[in-house]
Amino acid sequence: MTRSVSGFPVFFRLMAGLAGLTVLAGCQSSAGRVAITPTPRTLIYSYVIASGMARGQVMSGLVSPERLVQIVNADRAALAAILNAEYSPSGAGIKNAGQAVQNFLAVIEPSDPTPPSVVRR
Repeated sequence: MTRSVSGFPVFFRLMAGLAGLTVLAGCQSSAGRVAITPTPRTLIYSYVIASGMARGQVMSGLVSPERLVQIVNADRAALAAILNAEYSPSGAGIKNAGQAVQNFLAVIEPSDPTPPSVVRR
C-alpha cells in the first residue's frame, strides 16, 4: 500500500473539495430572486451622483443655454419628486421619484458619446 504524496489524509482532501463545491454552489442565484427595491434614501444617493454628473457637464463650458435650461428643469423635477417621496413615502411616490431620477439621467447624458479627449480626423 502506498502513501499519499501530499501526506494529507484522503478523507480531509475530499472534505475540503466538498466544502469548496458547497461554497461555490451557494454563489448561484436564480435571475428572479435578487430584487432591489428603491427607498427614499437610495433615490437621494442616486440624485446626488446624477447632480455631480450634471455639474461636471456645466463646468466643462460645452453646454448650450437651451441644454442648461433642460438640465435645470430635470434637476428640479427630480429633487421635488425625491423630497415628496421622503416626506410622504408611498409606493407611487417612490416610483415617481425613481422615474424622475431616470429622466434626469437621460437629460444629462451627452448626446455625443465620443469623449472630448478623442481627436477626430
